[in-house]
Amino acid sequence: MPVTHFPISVADAATYTVDPDNSGLVHYMPDLTATCTITLPTPQTGLWFEFAYIGAAADAQNWIISTGSNTNYYKGGVIHMDADAGAGTDELVPVRSNGSSNAKLTVVTPDVGTRVRIECADGTHWNVVGHVVSTTVPTMADLP
Repeated sequence: MPVTHFPISVADAATYTVDPDNSGLVHYMPDLTATCTITLPTPQTGLWFEFAYIGAAADAQNWIISTGSNTNYYKGGVIHMDADAGAGTDELVPVRSNGSSNAKLTVVTPDVGTRVRIECADGTHWNVVGHVVSTTVPTMADLP
């Protein structure tokens, strides 16, 4: 019998703490009623999580994906895909971590097609890749 891994349906809430036991599962993000701060677990080599937006239209809220510490910063980045193409000059834009302290990824008002994958390969840092569909460019920053 094949092993079945059930995806995670994230509740509409202001905070969500990622369970390390859910590594390897897609976390489906709903159309939120408030900005949601998603906190990753303590990094461990081999953990990975994917977040996918499943709303029917652009969300009016943001995802803030926090590593919990500037020591456990992001490496890599995401591609911003401009949802109001033709209205500006930047249609596809890479959004990069500074590779030394950025521990917060803010996905601003995601639209359908948004998918972000976060992986730990070294036990300390989080690698981030994916694409964010939105009229607003996501940001990478340090935690306060």
